[in-house]
Amino acid sequence: MKRFFTITGLLVAAIGVSYFLGPTAKPDAVKEEAIVLDPDLVKLEKSIADSESKANLRPDNEARIVWADSLKKVKTPYSIVYLPGFSASWAEGDPVHKQIAKKFGCNLYLARTAEHGVDSPDALKDITPANYAASAERALAIGKSLGEKVIVMGTSAGGMLTLYLAAHHPEIDGLILYSPCIATANSALKLVTGHWGKQILDQVFKGEHVINTNYSGERAKYWLPQYHTNGLITLQTMLDRYMTPEQFQKVKQPVFMGYYYKDDEHQDKVVSVAAMLEMFDELGTPTDKKQKVAFPNAGEHVIASHFTSGDLKGVYQATETFMSTVLNMPPAPAPTPAFALQSKGGTTKK
Repeated sequence: MKRFFTITGLLVAAIGVSYFLGPTAKPDAVKEEAIVLDPDLVKLEKSIADSESKANLRPDNEARIVWADSLKKVKTPYSIVYLPGFSASWAEGDPVHKQIAKKFGCNLYLARTAEHGVDSPDALKDITPANYAASAERALAIGKSLGEKVIVMGTSAGGMLTLYLAAHHPEIDGLILYSPCIATANSALKLVTGHWGKQILDQVFKGEHVINTNYSGERAKYWLPQYHTNGLITLQTMLDRYMTPEQFQKVKQPVFMGYYYKDDEHQDKVVSVAAMLEMFDELGTPTDKKQKVAFPNAGEHVIASHFTSGDLKGVYQATETFMSTVLNMPPAPAPTPAFALQSKGGTTKK
């Protein structure tokens, strides 16, 4: 019996050693790089469109500018940059982002983050923390070109990127976080950045791809139906590195956070509500400059999209109130009405 326990102990020790000596993901570090954009906004819009046209994208997944005034295309007092979540596109915040931008007369940049929206079964195979963060940095740079002040709005992993930017760019004027991904609801994802992480993923998904069958109809156009499991490793790596108390303390800007929560049974099943609330308390933002609002009727993780949310009106109204009262943003001026002139014969001229 003693010999049995000795052998068993040696086997357990050997397994433990082999685990901790096993392979781990070693992605490239995030680097700060200068971003040069054309100062001519019309040319900037064209360069964005040209770049997106060469990216082999799924239809209507490209990044774009939504102008406050499409005839003038000039810089506005405020711009909004929208960052969609993991595997998603601009539609994840539609129509709330457009409605908010219109209300406050903002140019709106609907970003496409690195490797997202591509028309390939291997989407996200080449995403890394470096190019993921760089795509958010580029979106912010475009936002600065479009507005004197910039509000960054993000859903889920886009909320994670929004917090990443805020910690590195104190000049950002405000943050709108919809269901920010601070940690996934399934904590098992944390294993993928540890030893044998890729091998664990390969076993779970029976290969190197995640096939998403949850989306159908029109919605399926705006979320990747299949992507490489490397995307999950990159996502968790970003969470490990940047969703930390030290990073949250660096965020000083006004923050609005909205999320789905009704009760313990009816709440966000994609990302952790508990992690969101903990992050909110750890922010360096003054208490009177941050707001958190639960939307019990949203019914889904994605609370600002017409494809999913059961409370678009509530999400919009709470966001509008925050921007009016905390950010002190004035509404856009009412459009000047067209005056009708009566000719002598009674015919109306415009």
